[in-house]
Amino acid sequence: MNTIGKTLLELRKQKGISQEMLAIDLKISQSSISNYESDTTKPDIGTLQKIAEYFKIPVACFFDEKTTPYANEQNESKNGNTINCTRIILSEKLIDLYEKKIIFLEEELRKLKEK
Repeated sequence: MNTIGKTLLELRKQKGISQEMLAIDLKISQSSISNYESDTTKPDIGTLQKIAEYFKIPVACFFDEKTTPYANEQNESKNGNTINCTRIILSEKLIDLYEKKIIFLEEELRKLKEK
């Protein structure tokens, strides 16, 4: 069964980067990356979104146990391959959670633009 940590580790290895380089790119600590990959801790939703955007994959790739990261033409890895995930199956509860988070973030962005 894939976990967030196992998926992150596979994505990072396919891209050919170190934990330190990923941490620098994401502006988080290397120890956080290590903790995520070892499943000691889990990233919060904002960090998980940053990670998904970095690897150009849907956040859902971290939650579907039938999903495996693999290369495609949308996101390049170190060897010229790219990373994506197979089959995305989201539960209604997870979809609802993300829809609420999107609405919240859009509202926060609107408030910031008004200032």
